[in-house]
Amino acid sequence: MKIICITPSFYPATVYGGPIFSTLHSFQELSKHDDIEIYVSTTNANMNSKLDVQVNKWIRFNSNFHVKYHNETIINKISLSLLFALWGDIRTADLIHIQYVFSIYTPIVLIFSFFLKKPVILSPRGSLCKWCLKQNSFLKKNWLNFLIRPFANNITWHTTAQQERSEVLDLFPRAKIEIISNGVEFDKFQKSTYLTSNDFCKFYTGKDFNADKIIISMGRLHKKKNFDILIESFVEIIKKFPNYKLFIAGQDDGEYPNLLNKINDLKLDQSIFLLGEIDGQNKIDFLANADLFVLPSHNENFGNVYLESLAAGTPIIASRGTPWREVEASECGKWVENNIENLVPAIINTLNNDRLEMRVNSRKLAIKYDWKNIALKFLDVYKKIINE
Repeated sequence: MKIICITPSFYPATVYGGPIFSTLHSFQELSKHDDIEIYVSTTNANMNSKLDVQVNKWIRFNSNFHVKYHNETIINKISLSLLFALWGDIRTADLIHIQYVFSIYTPIVLIFSFFLKKPVILSPRGSLCKWCLKQNSFLKKNWLNFLIRPFANNITWHTTAQQERSEVLDLFPRAKIEIISNGVEFDKFQKSTYLTSNDFCKFYTGKDFNADKIIISMGRLHKKKNFDILIESFVEIIKKFPNYKLFIAGQDDGEYPNLLNKINDLKLDQSIFLLGEIDGQNKIDFLANADLFVLPSHNENFGNVYLESLAAGTPIIASRGTPWREVEASECGKWVENNIENLVPAIINTLNNDRLEMRVNSRKLAIKYDWKNIALKFLDVYKKIINE
């Protein structure tokens, strides 16, 4: 079974966030099975630059997993090399897996797949939520109606949660949909270095102080993530608990100046710290040593970082624009509306719970999302689509 994945960007282009890791890890696990071959046809896109990778040649990730990076002709816009390669790639495949809806390559892949009679699975990666569709709404509405809808009968949609499934059905009521969540390298997040409050503050900020409670958040500094609501909520938090500290980690995606100005205007520069991007073992230690993870996003089709926090043993507070309702039943967090009135009591109440018990509960929920289990679901879905 040969799978061709068409995606505008791929690892190590981590600047694009969670979907890059999700695609990588799912394919790494899938390729451990002997009855599948995976070929990823992509570009060297890396936001406003290019990846330092070899282009126009299949690179072997392992025996069943290969990637070809095509050079971007116009940075962050288009790769003519990839466009010209699509027909040949699709012709040799048993199944086409498209990543992203609003990519210039997607309608072309759909057209070629239709004429070559190749089945297609399409992962929208959170792009069809109501908030997302309001951004450039005219363009997106016409894109969906004229470039996606004519091929709807040939598409099986892959969504990561029931919420994203509903978003697809709102647009395509007769859509064929398979729900497969993202996953986590669970074992990797069990290996953390213990840090005292002082160690934590000093390591991540360079400043020598303690915190009664350490609250963290992580994600691209983008409007979608609602960090401004979290910062405004912290005004109310420190009125009652002046020695609580908030640390926000993530690469800037246009919001850093606004968030920094808000922190300074609210005189919170000794309570809230913007750390920039954190990765590797530092990221695991950051998640594992906090008392609480909070991210009140407008929307997430899944939200990998919530799961990573749970795997590291740290409870979460997620907004109702995310699919993390189950943390409440699992007693390892809160699922609330993303506004100050709901966020403040959720933070305070969660921090009053037994930390050790919530650590156990967090990991208990996270382990069911181990990538080994997720890969088996993908394998079953791929076989089902091909057989149909």
